[in-house]
Amino acid sequence: MLDKLEFAKNSNDSESVQSFTCKASDGLWTGVERALDNGFGVVFVTDDSGSLIGQASLSEMRAAIRKGAHLGFTTLGEVSIPVNYDDHASPVLPVINSVNHITSVSIRPEATFLPVAEPDLSHTEMRNAIDAILSTWISSTGDYIRSFEDAFAKKVDMAYGVATSNGTVSLQLALAALGIGEGDEVIVPDLTFPASANTVIHAGARPVLVDINPETWCVSVETIAKSITSRTRAIMPVHVFGRPAPMTEIQALAKAHGLFVIEDCAEAHGARYDGKPVGSFSDIASFSFFANKIITTGEGGICVTNNPDIAARMRILRDHGMRPDRRYWHEEAGFNFRMTNIQAAIGCAQIERMDAFLETRQLVHTRYEMAFADVPGVTFPPAMPARHEPVVWFSCALTPADKRPALIQACRQSNIDLRPFFHGLSSMPAYKRYAKVCPVSSSLSKSGVNFPTSRKVDTRITTKMADIFRGVLTA
Repeated sequence: MLDKLEFAKNSNDSESVQSFTCKASDGLWTGVERALDNGFGVVFVTDDSGSLIGQASLSEMRAAIRKGAHLGFTTLGEVSIPVNYDDHASPVLPVINSVNHITSVSIRPEATFLPVAEPDLSHTEMRNAIDAILSTWISSTGDYIRSFEDAFAKKVDMAYGVATSNGTVSLQLALAALGIGEGDEVIVPDLTFPASANTVIHAGARPVLVDINPETWCVSVETIAKSITSRTRAIMPVHVFGRPAPMTEIQALAKAHGLFVIEDCAEAHGARYDGKPVGSFSDIASFSFFANKIITTGEGGICVTNNPDIAARMRILRDHGMRPDRRYWHEEAGFNFRMTNIQAAIGCAQIERMDAFLETRQLVHTRYEMAFADVPGVTFPPAMPARHEPVVWFSCALTPADKRPALIQACRQSNIDLRPFFHGLSSMPAYKRYAKVCPVSSSLSKSGVNFPTSRKVDTRITTKMADIFRGVLTA
């Protein structure tokens, strides 16, 4: 058997014992909520004297709920199983003293697999989701929809929010609402997730790909200005990896040329430029709430705007083009881009926790910077000028391009996920007809990596990853 105390010595970090423990007499839902809140999906069960009895994971508790155990007062003692100290795949194990009391918790998030991203869900999201189910309003109508739209719009200093089924269709809805289509051009950065360009193409317009600035990693005003033609209708800046584009200048340039601005803020919830939130500079801004985003609704997105007419048009288009004042009367062909009330219920809880998420992500990134300070060949994103206030979506870094595959493989052998940057759009077959020479985008896409960025990443993980990188890069 693995010695219990030795297991603790191998861990440099521990969590509050209270957040991982419940009494055998506690009810099933107490265990469910605590297992969600601690982020590891497990609680350790003790008797009234504090002696360890066993453990209950969300897997055991979910199985019990599916069988109807919650209909009676099922206790955690009834669903718990013995703690297996020989289970090397367990990311969490209790550390006990000579009288079988838990003194600390040993954490090894990479014992199973530490992904680049995972949603941070708590009892608040669960309670909201259950409430939405109990209301029976589970589709695209319900109190949580409007609450979510209003709360998020307020969060980014915009007047109106129109929630959608995902972030990609929020961009498509924005383009449709502004009447952008056949024969039009939209300026899009080359380094972005393809949804930015795809929605322009599906609208019948042409994405004009432009290179990015090596300091900000976003489009620059100078590059945009050179790409404006008589067919340009909109600029779509992307705040890639949480790094805000120079929106005051882009907004002024667009106004001078009579162009729309559609901000793609999918990766930048909470970022600011000139003291204003990203998303507040544009005719319409789009945010994504996919499971790897700063806040999530599972899938989901939103368009925000200050224009009441645009907001009203987006609501009509989102709902099959049906007039809100005349049921089943359609004056144009719209879409079904609606968010569900259950998604919005989760989103309302996530908005409340968003500032804490941003603090955690910044702390994780700082841990990486400290751990990698002496690792040769690894550089972190350049500091942005003072007017830019970035947030951390993924903690990311640049590595020697020829070493990146080996780094990814070495981390995965240690159960740690490492992801490459997006490919530059101009490098891929789908965008061959729109391709431009974009050396900065090309260079970053070949050398960038995204690190795991969740509350599970402690100093032991960042130190371990730095050691892996050091081994590969100095071999």
